[in-house]
Amino acid sequence: MSTIGAFGAVMTSSTPVAMGFLVIPGSEHFGVTKAQFLIYFTLFLVTSALMFSVTGRIMNRVGIRIVLIVGGLISSLAWVAMAFAPNIYVYYFLAFLMGIGASGNNLLPAKSLVMGWHVHNRRGTVLGIVATGAAFGGLIIGFIFPKVMAAGGFVGGAIGVGVMVFICSVVTGVLLVRNPPRAGEENADAEAVDTTTKDNRKAAIKGFGFTIVLLAIGSFLFSLEGAFGSMQAAVYPSFGFDLASAGLMISFYSICGIVAKPLLGFLHDKLGVKPLFIVLVALFILGLPALALSMQLGLNLTYPILAIAALSLSIPGVIIPLVAVNAAGHQRFPSVYGFMLTGSFIGTGLGAPAWGLVFDLTGSFTLAMYAGGALGLLGLLLAYIGLKRGIKVRAAEGETSTTGIFLPEDGETGYEESEELTAEAAAAVVGDLDGDSRPEVAPVK
Repeated sequence: MSTIGAFGAVMTSSTPVAMGFLVIPGSEHFGVTKAQFLIYFTLFLVTSALMFSVTGRIMNRVGIRIVLIVGGLISSLAWVAMAFAPNIYVYYFLAFLMGIGASGNNLLPAKSLVMGWHVHNRRGTVLGIVATGAAFGGLIIGFIFPKVMAAGGFVGGAIGVGVMVFICSVVTGVLLVRNPPRAGEENADAEAVDTTTKDNRKAAIKGFGFTIVLLAIGSFLFSLEGAFGSMQAAVYPSFGFDLASAGLMISFYSICGIVAKPLLGFLHDKLGVKPLFIVLVALFILGLPALALSMQLGLNLTYPILAIAALSLSIPGVIIPLVAVNAAGHQRFPSVYGFMLTGSFIGTGLGAPAWGLVFDLTGSFTLAMYAGGALGLLGLLLAYIGLKRGIKVRAAEGETSTTGIFLPEDGETGYEESEELTAEAAAAVVGDLDGDSRPEVAPVK
């Protein structure tokens, strides 16, 4: 049931789609320009980015469920208040409060729930399925919000966003979500690390600082490339496609993105470390750079390459959190992923303006697409180094892992037969990452 709750929390992350419906009526409601109105979105984004690392540490202290519920309450009530804000300045202040709540009611608690409950070698597939919640949330918003806006205008739309947040985070948090067992509790897995006290939390995170920095920078770089998702409506016409074709391509990209997330999770579960990263490198090369080249040369390969691009741009939402949990363990995941989301949101805030600047300077988005692919490859390299570093630290601590990416890569042992990996085997996998060794059989506890 907690997995269903996580799916609902991920749906909450699609609310920026609904926010787009508020821009025109909102600017008219407050009598300001659209740019002035959209300052609230920047405040929301920056506040959430700064709060993620704090929220992750709070989750380690009090549990995921209470953070999800309280975050949902703060955010949903802020939206209702924003609907009746007397002026734009009060609206800005309430957007700041909404950003605080948003840091605890969507991606961070959702993925922490998946990592905490699914301590088996199919974790990636589960996360991939849960990650599709954002796309389904966007589809629901696309169907419902035009009618909401037609009936209620700006006030009705803002209340509608609040209601969606309340249902997807507060209601699911109360009825469906339960905290994963912690170290020492009943049904706690061998990977669990005690983070209930301040001293234990400090001890648990000790030695992982470099890993966190690498993964946070990687997330920032991925988000710069990921700006393509929000820039598509401008990118396709710049290559000569008419608006009808551009709309069809955006829809095709969205559908591919829904399929891509479970597929990436499945690849994580079934491939070893080196084969997985080889596939990821190929996806980044054949993604945006190949798409830019295809459209630039007028090749009739746009749709197949667009599908690959959707797959590569889904990597940060599925594979990179899995790399983080394998590098640090699921008990540390909220803290680690909080810092990663900080990097990701900062990249999101800078990515779209950067793409626009490239267009202003060069007259096309081609350079941005090539650079995006290069930044994605660099982010992947940092993720690989962070994984390698994290495994070494965990091996030195004598920890046991139940995560799929640590499992042996040989077919004889397989993914069904070995679910726990001791520190000795983790150290052997580190050697395999360096190309020094390949464990024939991982010891099973």
